[in-house]
Amino acid sequence: MPFPAHSPRVYRQRRQRLRRLIFFLLIVTALFYFIHSGFFGLGEIKITGNEYIPAAELEDLMGIARGVNLWQVDTTMVAGRLATHPLVAAARVSRRWPRTLVVQVQARKPAALLVQDGGFLLVDGDGVVMERISSLGDLKLPLISGPGSPGDAGPGKEIAHPGLKAALAVCRQIPPGELSRLQEIIAPAADKLDLIWEGNIRVRFGDSQQVAAKLARLQEALQGLAGGETIDYIDVSFAGAPVVKFDNNDQQGKKE
Repeated sequence: MPFPAHSPRVYRQRRQRLRRLIFFLLIVTALFYFIHSGFFGLGEIKITGNEYIPAAELEDLMGIARGVNLWQVDTTMVAGRLATHPLVAAARVSRRWPRTLVVQVQARKPAALLVQDGGFLLVDGDGVVMERISSLGDLKLPLISGPGSPGDAGPGKEIAHPGLKAALAVCRQIPPGELSRLQEIIAPAADKLDLIWEGNIRVRFGDSQQVAAKLARLQEALQGLAGGETIDYIDVSFAGAPVVKFDNNDQQGKKE
């Protein structure tokens, strides 16, 4: 049975709906001001996974000031800014409520030194330049030569030379205990690698495949040396027994 529009029951229903609407608007307004209040002001930036880059340098790159509302931080944009740093391979940024920004950095790690124009380029395992340096200092990393000048390669740029990529692949496969015996890799092409081994011994290595087997052949050749011989090169680039080429001039001098 319909009630007249001016009946007390209709009037009460309208008042109840109006109260509910006002209550809802009050909750929304209160929530809005709470979210935008100082309770969510950024108080701490926690950076993990970083060993080489000063934290202040990363924070400057992020461009986020303390006290900014955490809801207003674009985490994707901040991660993109961090990824522009030449020593950062990737970054992930997340919020930890109510006042902390968590930054997970995947830092690049130095793998080798590329000889260039009287100096060196410090590169990671992917061939990305980390920095230019003028001297070796205390760095104990393999030298790589032969790819030629990488042009305008600078921090953050990847050098895509096949010889460099192959040389870095060899470095990754050499056990840490043996890596210190590697003095240099000459890498003019991906399949023409020469290693300068401990004792200034030149090793014809070929490509970056079957590194473990080639190293085993190299050890076999070194153990078979009597000592005192001057070696031109040791060839381990093919399957089978290693070939040791002695310096003919040195041998001839000894005979005389």
